[in-house]
Amino acid sequence: MPATKAIIARDPRFTALNWALEDVAVSDAPGDNEVLVEMVASGVCHTDIVLSAVPPGQVGVLYPKVMGHEGSGYARKVGKNVTGVVEGDPVLLSFYSCGKCEQCEEKHPSYCDAFAKENYGGRKGHVTITNTNTSSTGNGNSGDGEEVYSRFFGQSSFARYSIVDGACIVNAKDLLQSDDELALFAPLGCGFQTGMGAIENVARPDANTVLVVLGLGSVGIAALMTAALHPHKAIIGVDRLPSRLELAKELGATHTIDTSPPGFNLNKALREIFPNGVSTVIDTTGAPPLIEDGLKSLRQRGKIVLIGVTPMQYELGVSVVQHINSGRAVIGCIEGDCIPSEAIPKLIQWYREGRFPIDKLISYFEAHDFKKALAGLDDGSVVKAVLKWKDV
Repeated sequence: MPATKAIIARDPRFTALNWALEDVAVSDAPGDNEVLVEMVASGVCHTDIVLSAVPPGQVGVLYPKVMGHEGSGYARKVGKNVTGVVEGDPVLLSFYSCGKCEQCEEKHPSYCDAFAKENYGGRKGHVTITNTNTSSTGNGNSGDGEEVYSRFFGQSSFARYSIVDGACIVNAKDLLQSDDELALFAPLGCGFQTGMGAIENVARPDANTVLVVLGLGSVGIAALMTAALHPHKAIIGVDRLPSRLELAKELGATHTIDTSPPGFNLNKALREIFPNGVSTVIDTTGAPPLIEDGLKSLRQRGKIVLIGVTPMQYELGVSVVQHINSGRAVIGCIEGDCIPSEAIPKLIQWYREGRFPIDKLISYFEAHDFKKALAGLDDGSVVKAVLKWKDV
């Protein structure tokens, strides 16, 4: 079993993250449908943070666990049933889907019957703790031999080595111009894909669309950049950070709105610009007040697309009669309703054409500096953090 390091998430402390970089042993014998991947890089997604802050058992989350679901690296051993990749191939990783259920067969793998169980829950059997002392890079308190849940989103890419389900793998051999691009493209498998797909597959704007993006993190910016590639009437970026609002203007927003003033009301702010309301709202914040105001701001037949994770107990209430009379739609969206093997090459092509400049959004950190990455995401100085694993 390769001796390596991984970021271990343990039971949260009053919803605060409890992550530590710890010594682990990873199985070097992938199953028939699995691949041993040596990670080069892994993006830090808000979902990693949210699903490390919920109590054990909620939405299937169990601890201790190796998080990470935007990985990239090299296939080192390949299970006998895995096709499309051989040892040594560079790979990009995305979410797990079974490939057999009704939703998978209908080309909607992010709504796979097994999505929550396999992507949120994980499995034991691949990763074992080998350190006996408290980690100096976190709050590790484990003993030697403790088993850890892995296969988060089928990959658990917050580790130098990981056993990955073959369904998560996109072969990058013909997509890369240099090995350095593995780190650049690591986040394509979730955050950037989700924002792109929310526009391409769900919102589907046209020349009359007034589109609002709530939250200008990596998902929101990806949605905004994608919307800018389509005919539109207006694209409005909404955030509380001046730096994000400036970035939105640079990347295609026609208007921006700052939510930071006291007493801010989104519906009022939007209707000052478009009195009849807006066509589409993309929410990436999960903030109930913004979601509720976003719904109110919709014009007749408008739609709100929900991506951001709200507090687990939150329920959105609507007036059925008003909903009927307005023809409005509330749509959930996970992973952009994308097929990763199609979405990732498309995003790379857009990047090469200069239409999807993800290099402007990424900040790199060595894996042992993951706390700096989290701090940057928290204060807004970092849009997308990518951890590098080579020297760990």
